[in-house]
Amino acid sequence: MQTLKKMWRKLGIIPTLVVGLALVAGGVYALYFLLNEIWLFEVERLDLVRAVALDRADPLELLEASYPEAIAAFLAAVAVLVMGLFMPLAYVLNWRFNAPYLSLWANMRQGLWVGLWAAFCVWLQMNRTLGVAVVVLVAAVFVLIEILFQVRARAAEIPTTRPRAVPAPPASNPLPQPKRER
Repeated sequence: MQTLKKMWRKLGIIPTLVVGLALVAGGVYALYFLLNEIWLFEVERLDLVRAVALDRADPLELLEASYPEAIAAFLAAVAVLVMGLFMPLAYVLNWRFNAPYLSLWANMRQGLWVGLWAAFCVWLQMNRTLGVAVVVLVAAVFVLIEILFQVRARAAEIPTTRPRAVPAPPASNPLPQPKRER
């Protein structure tokens, strides 16, 4: 296990870059497919198509006419894209401020938090309810959860029990003990 950790640390940022680039490519492809290949709105709503063409579309009406599965897929693609973009930055920040806590899983988890946060912000903007207070509050909650994960990981590495004192072996020539009479 230790040799695997040493080898992993020698690779440095390369695994994080590879996984991050794969996630970015997957997110970009998913967004391209969603936006160019799938009809996202109800076909019966031709009035919305005309309103979009004339630049008179109401965003909330467009959101109501869209398919919920398409919105969920769009938000997931945004989360994956942002996760892949943030992973190398998470590696650099961990390397700079937290050297013993370098792992691909930690970088992926931190990228996932940022991706979920970005998708949540996009969803709020789609509903026209995005505000600075909500964005900061959700970011603070995700940061606190990540801090708890890091504290837990560090506590798992530290031995929690003291080594027991080993009793001294008996002497080879013990002193004769006086006999007690009853």
